[in-house]
Amino acid sequence: MNETIKTSFWVMLYSVLAGTCLALFMIIPSFEKYLFSLLSIYIAIRYFRRFETIGKRILFLILALFFSFFTVFCVTAYRYVKNPEQFAVMFVS
Repeated sequence: MNETIKTSFWVMLYSVLAGTCLALFMIIPSFEKYLFSLLSIYIAIRYFRRFETIGKRILFLILALFFSFFTVFCVTAYRYVKNPEQFAVMFVS
């Protein structure tokens, strides 16, 4: 397997995992959300130990933030489709 493809796969995998954990941290209102915060920190530490170049680290952070916001957007859109009355308060002037 080509080394750049392998590296790209690992960057995407770590970013998706960390982004999903960050999104769950933002969505869940109870105490369990802090477990996802710790898990995302653990994933970032594992990634930083594996890849030592600055460019790959910056790419990981940008992609993790992108995936976290994308996941929050998808969950919010799903909740809106399932229960639009919950969001009706936001549009009343």
